[in-house]
Amino acid sequence: MLALLCVTVLLGAAPGTPPIPGARGAHGASSGADHGPPRAVVSQGLGSVSTLAPWLSSPVAFRDAKNRAAISHALHTLANLRHPFFREPGSSSTGVGELFGRQAARAQADFASGHTESARFRVQALTQLCLGCHLREPSRDFVDAAKVVEGLQLTALQRAHYYATMRQFDLALGVWAVELARPVKLESEQFEQLEALRLALRVAVRVKDSAPLAQRLIAPQLERAGLPGFALRELQSWQAAAEGWEAEHFVLSERTPAALVARAASLVKATEAQTHVAAMPEHFLSLLRAASYLDEAMRQDPEGPGRGQALYLLGVVHASISESPLWQLEWMYFEACIRENAGLPLARACGERLQDRTWFIWRTGADMPASTAGALKELLVLAKVSSN
Repeated sequence: MLALLCVTVLLGAAPGTPPIPGARGAHGASSGADHGPPRAVVSQGLGSVSTLAPWLSSPVAFRDAKNRAAISHALHTLANLRHPFFREPGSSSTGVGELFGRQAARAQADFASGHTESARFRVQALTQLCLGCHLREPSRDFVDAAKVVEGLQLTALQRAHYYATMRQFDLALGVWAVELARPVKLESEQFEQLEALRLALRVAVRVKDSAPLAQRLIAPQLERAGLPGFALRELQSWQAAAEGWEAEHFVLSERTPAALVARAASLVKATEAQTHVAAMPEHFLSLLRAASYLDEAMRQDPEGPGRGQALYLLGVVHASISESPLWQLEWMYFEACIRENAGLPLARACGERLQDRTWFIWRTGADMPASTAGALKELLVLAKVSSN
């Protein structure tokens, strides 16, 4: 339910802003593992997130007047934070900083105008955006996170999420290993664990590139009694995908960019994600693998011959994984593909997919914000796709 509410809030923000000057589409660069963000920026962002974290799970606490000044100050800091998304070879996050800034500014405006629940959901979604970016970036961990989290009143699963957002992946995995194997009785706890498992699998796939780790995380959930049929089927499909992955002996670090794009394309094709407009949760793990391979290919060779196909496939994958901030990332990839390949068949494929997904999300033109409709029309003209 929380993810659905986050989607509802986030879709009110219109994507389609022009690419960042000096960057090509959705992918730019970072200076690599030894050049993380300046400590002042990390400290400001971490301090603000630490302030907000205890109140994000409670609508009552988030609108409590005694917390208002602290929340306002933290939101102001996030809205004015300037992430140092570098553009040298080695990164894949150019454009995400702009998306982060827009969402933080909207959260600040919502909170200032009394729409505290909207602001709370936007901030929750921002933590997902942080995690999605930090999973891909080759920068160093934020070592201060472990100290900060000790002073927060978080549940174990919230603590694991916080660690992962701050790139403390081993700490997060340690918590998940215990919590995901813990017996639960309430239905709400089962769903909390399933949501946590999805996050843990992102780390297993996109950070650790480990099929055995994915299987160990999934296995305890398969033993739970009383799981809904759809949840059990998803878990079974994820476990089968992890077993097949292990049997492949396909190691990301040993492959060239061309091989990574080719394997990602074959994974996407096998799931039929290119022909389905809705999310495909049963193929979650395979699509995570595809995203991981595409990001690594773009990191190694951001201007290579596989760039256009990678942008298209990343858009398809994010649509099929379908998390709260990912519709905007999906748009960002398709927009980059269209602008860089205007008039070519690849741009048309991206345009058609973007059109289908946008109409699927909004359902009717009357519901779609005018800014979104205008941005979509502009891109369809570039892609030479009919808007009828």
